[in-house]
Amino acid sequence: MEITVNLILGVYLLMHFIMLIGLLINSRKVHRSEFEPKVSIIICAKDEESSIEDCIKSLLALNYPSEKIEAILVNDRSTDRTEEIMLVYTAKHTSLKYLKITDEHTHAKLKGKTNALAQALKMATGEVIFTTDADIEVNPNWLRRMLDYYDEKTGVAAGYSVILPNGIFNGLQSADWLYLLSVASGGDGVGVPISCVGNNMSYRRSAYDEIGGYEKIKFSITEDFLLLQKIHKDSSTKRTVFPVDNETKNITLPCLNLTQLLRQKKRWALGGMGEFNFGIVVGVLSWLCGAVILSGWAFLPIGSWLFFVIVKMLFDCIFLFPAIKEFRLYRVLLLMPLYEVYFAVYVIITSLLIAVDRKVIWKNQKI
Repeated sequence: MEITVNLILGVYLLMHFIMLIGLLINSRKVHRSEFEPKVSIIICAKDEESSIEDCIKSLLALNYPSEKIEAILVNDRSTDRTEEIMLVYTAKHTSLKYLKITDEHTHAKLKGKTNALAQALKMATGEVIFTTDADIEVNPNWLRRMLDYYDEKTGVAAGYSVILPNGIFNGLQSADWLYLLSVASGGDGVGVPISCVGNNMSYRRSAYDEIGGYEKIKFSITEDFLLLQKIHKDSSTKRTVFPVDNETKNITLPCLNLTQLLRQKKRWALGGMGEFNFGIVVGVLSWLCGAVILSGWAFLPIGSWLFFVIVKMLFDCIFLFPAIKEFRLYRVLLLMPLYEVYFAVYVIITSLLIAVDRKVIWKNQKI
């Protein structure tokens, strides 16, 4: 048994060492470019009255020529004050446009947020599309800096969204987002794009049109993941980039409770399982490591179990350090012992939830 456990640890360390190389590659900063196209920013919101105003204010503070910005505020059948807030701002600012979604879906493959995005893209006129969420405050330099990473071969550029580590629960979520996005950036850095988050994503409109849009992609609850994969595989501008750059970092809000958190993890896990990729291998290894951390004390010599836990934790700290340093989230390091247990518990629970029911809940909708 000890040999098997050590083999699991060895493969985990090797894969993360490779991704660490990719992370360091993506930590290299590019020079300022002259690329300054018209951009469309799409924000889909459903019942987001508590956060949408701060998001809109951050959009209006972007350091980019306002005449080249088209921000489309999409009201996806909200039942609260989201529409009212959106209309107040769109009436005052010409760079803001309003779109109201009235149909649950207009195409068999378009459900939930994917439907809202697809409809917004029909009215978008920008050369580069940026997407974010209503619970995000975007970096003032987000557009300008992300566009610096585009060259003529780039189809997708994605960035980090981070949770501020205030308090233990938020801090654990902060460490988790940092880890998951570092896996994505690390894979991208060695030429194996894994995933990204739609609250900090951009892509060429021409690449989106070339692959046929969301209508030609099989449905996934994590539409950003499949769009990244499709553009990388099938478009002529297939290069992807995922910089570790503080100027492309956005701030997102944490889940407020365990129910929200587990729904989010289940949604992400199911979305990531939609197509085999390097991320699934990382996920399986993480599940195995979590199982050892939670139960290894029962079947391993205590010294071997402690060795496994400490070595994994130390290497996770090393792996995360490029992002921690860039985003100045040093407080995350203090939470790493607790994070190892947190991560192990939720990957096990998430797998059990998926085994029982493969439907997910998004904004109180079962999908």
